[in-house]
Order: sequence, then structure tokens, then C-alpha cells
Amino acid sequence: MEIRVLGRLDLGEGGTAIPVPAPKHRRLLAALAIDAGTIQTVDKLIDAVWNVSPPSSAPKLLQVYVSQLRKTLTPSAIRTHGSGYALELTHVSLDATRFERLVAEGKQALHDGNPALAASIMRRGLGLWRGPAYGDLAYEDFARPEAERLEELRLVAVEERIEAELALARHVDLLAELVGLAAKYPLRERLQAQAMLALYRCGRQTEALDLYGSMQERLRDELGLEPSSELRLLQRRILQHHAVLSVTRTEESGTVHLPLPPNPLLGRERELDELRELLLRDDVRLLVLTGAGGTGKTRLALEAARDRAAAFANGAEFVELAPLRDPALIVDAIVRALAIDQAPGEEPLDTLVNAIRASELLLVLDNAEHLLDGTPIFSTLLSRVPRLTLLVTSRTVLHLSGEHVYPVQPLTADAAVALFHARARQADLHFEADDADEQAIRRICARLDGLPLAIELAAARTRILQPTALLERLEPALPLLSGGPRDLPARQRTLRATLAWSFDVLSAHEQGLAARLAVFVGGFDAEAAAEVCDADSEGLSSLVDQSFMEGSDGRYSFLETVREYALEWLEAAPEADDVRRRHVQFFLGIAQGANVSAVRRPGAERLDLVAAAQDNLRSALAWTVGSGSVELGLELACAMERFWVTHDPREGIRWFAALLGRPEAEALPPRLRADALRAFGGATDIAGDDEAAKRLYEQSLASFEELGDEHGQAVLLHRLGISAMRGGNLGQARELVETSQAIHERTGDRWGQAQTVGTLGAIARDSGDDERAIELLDASAAMAREAGVRWWESGMLAERASLSLDAGHLDQAETCARDSLLLAQEIGDRSGRALGVGLFARIAAARGQHEHAMRLWGAVADDSSVAPLGGWRRHRNAFEAHIRRNLGPDFARLPTERLIGLDEAVELALET
Repeated sequence: MEIRVLGRLDLGEGGTAIPVPAPKHRRLLAALAIDAGTIQTVDKLIDAVWNVSPPSSAPKLLQVYVSQLRKTLTPSAIRTHGSGYALELTHVSLDATRFERLVAEGKQALHDGNPALAASIMRRGLGLWRGPAYGDLAYEDFARPEAERLEELRLVAVEERIEAELALARHVDLLAELVGLAAKYPLRERLQAQAMLALYRCGRQTEALDLYGSMQERLRDELGLEPSSELRLLQRRILQHHAVLSVTRTEESGTVHLPLPPNPLLGRERELDELRELLLRDDVRLLVLTGAGGTGKTRLALEAARDRAAAFANGAEFVELAPLRDPALIVDAIVRALAIDQAPGEEPLDTLVNAIRASELLLVLDNAEHLLDGTPIFSTLLSRVPRLTLLVTSRTVLHLSGEHVYPVQPLTADAAVALFHARARQADLHFEADDADEQAIRRICARLDGLPLAIELAAARTRILQPTALLERLEPALPLLSGGPRDLPARQRTLRATLAWSFDVLSAHEQGLAARLAVFVGGFDAEAAAEVCDADSEGLSSLVDQSFMEGSDGRYSFLETVREYALEWLEAAPEADDVRRRHVQFFLGIAQGANVSAVRRPGAERLDLVAAAQDNLRSALAWTVGSGSVELGLELACAMERFWVTHDPREGIRWFAALLGRPEAEALPPRLRADALRAFGGATDIAGDDEAAKRLYEQSLASFEELGDEHGQAVLLHRLGISAMRGGNLGQARELVETSQAIHERTGDRWGQAQTVGTLGAIARDSGDDERAIELLDASAAMAREAGVRWWESGMLAERASLSLDAGHLDQAETCARDSLLLAQEIGDRSGRALGVGLFARIAAARGQHEHAMRLWGAVADDSSVAPLGGWRRHRNAFEAHIRRNLGPDFARLPTERLIGLDEAVELALET
């Protein structure tokens, strides 16, 4: 039996309903819960428990009931004070309290203009109800006022939830519910208004007006009142087809980006039910699924997340952590998974928090056990994003504050057998098991300790072996749990033995291929497999057919557990270094083909190719550092030069520092050293350390001078010229850049000339010669267009727009700003996009469009991203000064947090 407060009284950790043994106990607990935390006198409690005619022994019986309740709850749950008792909720929770808090939070979200979040919160609060407030006690004198208050609050929550969903243009989905509610509560004006609006938006204007007429008649007849002014205004607007009533349904914000399962999840019904409940608990924001490899943690997490994604306003997202080897890259991986524009000059954590702070989101973080040193960032992230929930899979407990550990156990015997049958039928559509096979299957599942991965690997063999024959071959290969490596848990030893057995039944050719393919981090295609591992389509197909590897649409991948095992074979093989080197060389070719180094070749930049391959590129760089292959590693790091400055210069700095810090770096070829120092300086420059960047540039220049490399000298002279300009030394800047330009002119390097001409234009601007600056900036943009370097062309157009703004030529400024922003948007140049939005904010402010200007400026005002060799960093403060002057007192109304992100700001600017 349960006390029903909102249909249930939750008094256990995590909202466990407390069983109460008898009606008198229920009444006592309900009376205490109504004024939880407040002392209730004995007389008041006696009246509640017995209502009328209490027995003479009531005071003593009350003491007995309190004592029994304490045993049911906890000894400290009910406190004695003088002549009364109080229900203490320090360590317990009432649904009613949680509901009221959620209603308040939902109202605030709606007030803040976030209807998706408001609707989600209200649904969560309303989901706590399990029937009438206080159930069959609702009409008792002691409970009636509180029950009536909660029921009214429930209706308010329903109205708020509907209001939020109407703002999201879900009127079609709401219509049937609203018509029913309007009929059930004929005098509740807000529900009538919502029903009228839904009918109107669904094209049923006549019915909406009829509903108003019926409401008006009831109010007059029953209460002698007229409809409220709000309701009368709505009627007039419906008659006028007023535009304010229209709303466009936008794409649902609660998107679900989770890998699709290849087959149904079997045997995890209990676990799924428990995880569904845990994911909706307010106190569970860091839920960690632990267990040995092969227990199915990832599969279970994905299924639970998919089931509960709709409860989160902004849905659910999946982040694969297995490819990472550097704990410092955890936040970067989350940023990439969420497709957030990384701000190169901003801490990745700040970029992430700014993007999702107002979101209600479920993040699935898979395979965190090898990144334990970096996992404290989870707690930091949760503290800064109040409606974020993390569902993490890890072989080990993370030991973090607020962590809720959910151990994933092996399958039960029956579930394991069902899984074996299902996977066997996938391997062979005609699979059927006789009685002997059934016994063998049970023994196989028991020997495999109920581990799903081990069972799936074994079941895949039924294509060629019946279960009885499979058991005969499998059982000798599996050591007793007392055997095997002593440093591994028993179930892990079982899985390793299963993997070993699965590996052993591959042919020698397949074993070698699987080990070589393990060099890839994440997915790979047939071309990469052939180039690095000498793989052919037959070998790849064979590994996929035997469930040792997954393949779809020309892409292949391992389960991480299988890859780790195969990688051990590779590391022990004589060919390991050769395969690793070929892996580096293959991805060096990818990076060089992307054309993102300082030494440009014909063709466009393809930063997207580097971004897609970055897990393998990082793995390749890590091997070069660990093996001392510094020359090869620096070739790769230099080939990614533009990637570091546009993506995360701090990561580039770490790789260059690690490689140049190796003893082998002392014997580097002079040209490679010069290139590395230049690229190292570029990453350092963009990270904001001007002095360190200048020192690296000077060292690189000296190396190029020793080599007699004029092109290398020209590049460094130009960069040092920009450093001098940034420091205000315009004479030195002009001299350096003009020397660079003379070299480019002599060698016929049009791209180099485009850069120096543009920088000379910037120097002319800073010198007060705007006419000359415009001439040079226009020439530089044209030369960059000719050379196919769109990011530089975008930057020159932005500089041109800024000069036009300074001169008061707003139309001309807008034309240049639009062309610049369109280019930056097309190529995904974040700093160029920030600069473009800043330009449009300044244009709007100059035109007196204060609200529009503040909305745009708020999206970039605190964005510290910078463009390569200049850009947003040098413009931001000047732009703010102009905007502040134009907005006057309105500038003080700028929100402290961004109302819209950069993506939305770009769209808003381009729509102007």
C-alpha cells in the first residue's frame, strides 16, 4: 500500500515509493507530509488519523505509529519536538515538492523565451502525477486544502505546457487534447483561449469563434461576467486574421543523434526499466555504466538514451571517446560531436558551455576508462550547464563527485540463450537447434559467463558449426576462471579467452590482416586499408562475415574491445613499425592533399578532409612522438598548419613542443626545422602569445636565410611585419612587408603578393591614409580571388567594409560585409564569421536598429576567436566603441549571456 501525494509519496533515495502497512499509518504520513518540516501537534495529528471519536489510547497509539513509520522510513525521518512531530526532508524527497519546483522552472524557461525547455520541464513535472492528489484522502478535512492547491497547480502546469507547445507551433498535435480540456473546464478562460488559437491555426476559424460565443454565454448566465480583455482581443484578432496569431513550425530542437543499432537488444528489460527511471531523476546527472569489456555497456546506454531522449528538450547526442589518447581532448571531442563551431582563441570548455548552457541535453559519452585523468571535466561541465545529463560508459568507476554507478552485469541464462539463437539466425537464416544443440548452447553461454560480446562471437560460427561441434572446439580454448592473467577480472579473462579463440579460428592471412587493420582509429575505407595494410576486398568481407569487424557502405570499423585485442597482436608483430609508418605516411598524404600548409599548391583548401581524419592523424602523431620518428611527425604537423590555427592552436602547440623536444630533433634537416618553427609560431600567434610567436618567427627566418630560401624568408618577413603592425610600429611593419612583397614579385608568387598587398593596405589604414588603404585592400581581394584563397578574400572584404563604416558609407559597407560573410560561411571560417556578424552589428547600430544590433553583438561580443594573422582580435574593441556610441543608454541593456549562437547570428545578419 502506498501513501499517495501526487498519487505517490516518495520518501526514499531517488524517489522510491514507501510501502505503508495500514490505513492509520497512511493518514499519519499524509498529515505529516502536508506540512513537511513543520512541527505538527499531537492533537492535530490525532484528528487527522482518527477524524472523529479517537480512542482514549490515541496518544499512545500515535507514538506506536510514529515508531513503526520510522522503521519503514529511516529513524531520523520523523523528528520529535515537544508535544509534536515533524517529517524531515533533508535526505528524502516529496513528489509534490519536486513538482512545484519544476513548475516554477518551467515558467521561468517560458518567460526567458525557451519554449522547448519549458515544455520539457512541464512534461517532466506532470509525469510525477499518479492519480488525484492525496488519492482517497483528498476529501478529508486535514488534506482537502492542500489537495485542492496541488490540483489547481496541476492545471496551471498543463496550461503552461500547452502555452509552450503552441509557441513551438504544435497546434495540430494539441488540438484534440485542447478541445477535450475546454469542454471539461468550460469556465477556465486560458484553456478556452488556447483551444480557440489552436482551432484558428488549424484552419477552423468558425469553430474558434463558436467556442468564444459559448464561453461568453456561460460567463453571463452563470457568473454575470464578460470575457476578459485578453479573450476579447483574441476574438478580434481571429476575426481580422491578424498576423500575430500565425506561427511557423521550426525544426524540432530535441534532435537525437545516436548510432542506430544493427539488431534488437535482448535480455535487458530490467536494466532498461531501471535506467529509464534513473535518467529522469533530478539528482542523477552523472550516470556511469561500468563493467568488463563485452558486457554490452554501450548497447545498453544507447538503448536507454534513445528511450529517454524525448524527455530532454534538446534531445540526445553520442560522443565516442575510444579514439582519444589525450585526456585534454575530451571537451574537443564533445564540441565536434555536437557540431559546435570551435573558437580558436577560446578555451574549448567555454565554447562548449556557451553553446549548450541553456539546453536540456542528454550526452552519451562512450568508453571513458582510458581517460580517467581528464574525466573531472565532467563535473565542471555539469556545474556550468544546469540541465545537462551525462550517461557515461566505462570499465572502471570514475570516482567523481555526484557520480551514480550502475554496474552492468552479464546476461541471465535464459537471456544469453535467446541472444545466441538470435545471432545464430542472423548468421544462418536456416539455423535450427535440436535438443542436443540446446544443451550445448546453454553450456556455451555458461562457459562464456553470459557476456554478450563473447556470445555473439561464438554464435557467428554456427554458419559452419552446429552448437554441439562448436562446444567441442570452444571449451578447450577457454581457461577455467581461476586461470589466465592474474591481473584481469574473471569476466575479462573470459572475454579475452573468447577473443583469443575467435582470433585463432581465423586463417593466418585473416589474423595478420585484422592485426594490421587495428592501426586505424575509428572507421576507415577500403582505399586506406589497401594502402596501409595490403587489404583486399575479399579479406575485408571475410572479417565482416565472421563478425570480427563491422562494415557498411564502404566503411569499416572494429568494436573497441576487439580492436584493442587485435592491436596487441600488431604490437607484437615484427611488421608493427612498418605498418605504423605506412599509417603515418598515408595520413600525411591526406593532410598534404588538403592543401592547408603555409606552402600552398594549386587548388582549394580542404580543412574538412583533415577534420574528418583527425583521430587517425592524432594517432599517427602520437606514434611519431613515442617512437622518436620526429622528422616524419614534423612533416605531418607542418602539413596541418592551417588546421591548427583554425581548429585549436593549443593542440598544435602541444604537438610541436613534444616533437621538437625529442632528442632526435637535434639532427633535423634544416628546411624541416625552419618549417616547423614557422608553423609552431603560427599556432602560438593565434593562441595569443605575441612575444613567443615573434621569437619562433625570428628563429624560422634565420633558418630560411641560412638555406637561402627566398620564399621562406618572404613568408616570415610578412608575419613579422604583422607582429610589428599589431604592436603599433608601423614604420618597421611597412619595411618588413615591402621586403616580403619584393621577394614575391621577383619570384612571381601571386598568392604571396595578395597577402603583402593586403597587409600594406592595413598599415595604410592604421597610418590614416584611408584612400590608399582602400586601393590596396581591393587589389588584395582580387588577387586572392584569382589565387582561389577564399579566406583571405573574405578578410580583405571585411577590412574594406570596416573602412566604409568609418567613412559613414553604410550601403557600401553592407555590400562588402555581406560578400565577406557569405564567403566565410561557405568555407566554415569561424573567425571570419565572427568578424562578419560584428560588422553587421555595427551597421545596425549606425542605422538606429538598436534591438537588432544588440542581438547580433551579443553573439560575438565575448567571442575571443581570432583569424589567422589578424582579424577579429584587432577589430573587436574598436567595434564595441562604435556600437556603444551609437546605442547610447541602450548599450547597458546588453545581456550578460549570448541570446543566440554564432550560427543563428550569421543567418540573422544575412537576412537583414
